[in-house]
Amino acid sequence: MKTRTLSLLLLLGVNIATASNMEYEINFVGMKMDYKEYGRSGTLLDSEKSAFSDILGSELKYRYFVEERSFVEASVLGVGGTTDYVGSLIGSGLGYGSYTSTTSNTVWDLALSYNRVNETMFPNINVLGGLGMGYRYWERELSSSQKELYTWYSLRARVGLLYTMQDVTFAFMGEYQYGIDPTMTASNISGDFKLGAADIIELSLPIHYRINEKFDLSCAYVWSRQKIRESNVVSGYYEPDSTAYNQYLKLGIVFKY
Repeated sequence: MKTRTLSLLLLLGVNIATASNMEYEINFVGMKMDYKEYGRSGTLLDSEKSAFSDILGSELKYRYFVEERSFVEASVLGVGGTTDYVGSLIGSGLGYGSYTSTTSNTVWDLALSYNRVNETMFPNINVLGGLGMGYRYWERELSSSQKELYTWYSLRARVGLLYTMQDVTFAFMGEYQYGIDPTMTASNISGDFKLGAADIIELSLPIHYRINEKFDLSCAYVWSRQKIRESNVVSGYYEPDSTAYNQYLKLGIVFKY
């Protein structure tokens, strides 16, 4: 089921890319991670942190304009890099900070949405609303023998304000992602951990500068909060509550056809 859904999203993205009345955007992405896991009593178990330069990648977006103010958007974001781990060894009985290491991370995010822009009573200010679906993939390699993979689908709703001033468009966007079937698998443990929830709130500040009818420059700052709820118990272990405050910096170019 997951493979079929992933393939469908990619196929729709390719179809949009080959259609007319479309935009193609490519961004260079830096990701800053601040991830923490908590025990049942609320104590801090471990954390992962990085700078923007530690996790890098790219983002591809395709937009097909159904009409002047309505468009379908497909996007694929992929980043990878390292975070600084602070925590403790499993079974050591020692507390937070007794063990430090480096974790390798790989994040993929796929999304497909329908969006519409509506005018307001204020000049140069428009409102955007959108609904869609997505797929999240996050792999953590804490060591050669310990890997964790988080995956889930999501329903996504977004709303935003757009302000255009000559050749520059500023926007403030908010998006809520409701996780469906969130799962974590861990090496050396048979069976999947069924997460209680995996939801994301995302705020972004994108800016587009119009060069001409064919090209825009784009940049964006994105802040997100990812909340994962405690899982079921598998082989005597469980995935604890966690919160990640992630930030993204994006810089790219838009090709218009």
